[in-house]
Parts: sequence; structure tokens; C-alpha cells
Amino acid sequence: KKTDDINIKILFSIITVFLGSLLLIASSKIKVPLYPVPMTLQPLAVLMIAMLFGRKLATLTVGLYIFKGIIGLPVFAFGGGFMYLMGPTGGFILGFFASAIIVGHLADLGWGKKVSLSIISMLIGMVVIYALGIFQLSLLKGFNFALVKGFYPFLLGDFYKLLLAGIFTPYIWKLSK
Repeated sequence: KKTDDINIKILFSIITVFLGSLLLIASSKIKVPLYPVPMTLQPLAVLMIAMLFGRKLATLTVGLYIFKGIIGLPVFAFGGGFMYLMGPTGGFILGFFASAIIVGHLADLGWGKKVSLSIISMLIGMVVIYALGIFQLSLLKGFNFALVKGFYPFLLGDFYKLLLAGIFTPYIWKLSK
């Protein structure tokens, strides 16, 4: 009986990670093609996955997504391959991974169950994504360029997406119980 329960839990986790990685791929394809960083739904998807899956499954999900891209599958906004991570958007993609770890951990602590804590945890996650993204873009193009092309155009939209996700997450948790 216990073995069956463990096997079902493992299977459910594998399916969750796989479907989450497909959601990340889909969110990368819904984009406004700005240069050099496209506006996508990926930050929203990463934050929601982290808040709803928790640290372990969120980290595996984002890790699988990045692995698919590294081996050359066209999962990123404009393609795939290891060298993609060395380009202008690579820092943001690595930020997704770091954000999944941090926000997922906060979710494990119960931060996804209250609107205020959900919004704060997602704001922390967004800061992590931007910090790594701006850092790498700055190395490639300079700090002012990174702010003008990789930060300012995204602030308002990402803030509204973050607020909506932060508001909806506790309700999704309640529905799932």
C-alpha cells in the first residue's frame, strides 16, 4: 500500500514537472518581439509555477525547461542551444531558475496562501529575475543599455502580472484543497 502511494506520488510529480515545462515553453512563445529582450509571459509562468509547485518541483520544472533549451530544442523565445544562454536573454533565463528556488521555498513556507505574502514573494522572485538578467545584459551591452532595453519597458507590465498572480495564487490553493 505504501509503495503504491509512493509510486503514485512520483508519477504525479513527473507529470507535473513535464506539464510545467510545457507551460514555460508556451509562455516563451507568447511574446512581443522587442530587441534584444522580448516581452513574454515567462516571468509570470515561473512565479506561478514556483508558488504552486513548491521549491523541489519548481526547480525541477524550470531546470527541465532550461535543459531542453541547452540541448538545442527551440524552447526559448527565439530558439535554443547552449549559446543562447550566453546572449542578451541568458541572464533572465538563469534568473528564472534562481527565482524558482527562492519563490518555491517561500511557497513551501506557506507564503502562497495569503495575498500579501504571495505578492511579496513574487516581487522577490521578479527582483531576482531582473537582477540576473540586467547583470548579464550589462556585461554584453553596458548598464545604461540594459536598463533602457531590458528593464524599463517591462516594469509596468510585469508589475501588473505579478499583482494578478499574487492575488489569484491563494485562491488557487483554496480550490486545490
